Amino acid sequence: MGGSASSSSPKLLYTVERNRINDLITKNCVVIFSKTQCVYCRKVKKLLTESSVSFLSIELDKREDGTNLQNALHEITGARTVPRVFINKECVGGASDVEKLQKENKLMEKIEMCGNKL
Repeated sequence: MGGSASSSSPKLLYTVERNRINDLITKNCVVIFSKTQCVYCRKVKKLLTESSVSFLSIELDKREDGTNLQNALHEITGARTVPRVFINKECVGGASDVEKLQKENKLMEKIEMCGNKL
């Protein structure tokens, strides 16, 4: 079992993280992968809070596995930027995408789709 995790193939590391992400987005209607100092992350959390939407926020900069989670998010969504927002297991994008959904009155519609699953 010797050796460090960094000597393993990154894909193997991210497989663990992808499984963790899938578990989180399956068990929670709204999940935000965020960083504490990110202005856009705060913007999305404020918007959801003001809309009385409960969400799980995963602060990548406060976790030992944050970098690997962010790399896994890149593999899953094609983007490394935060926030990465998932609603009903679907990545809806980042802050501007969530704001656009709200302006088009589609945000609550998406969130309500997981109502019967929770």
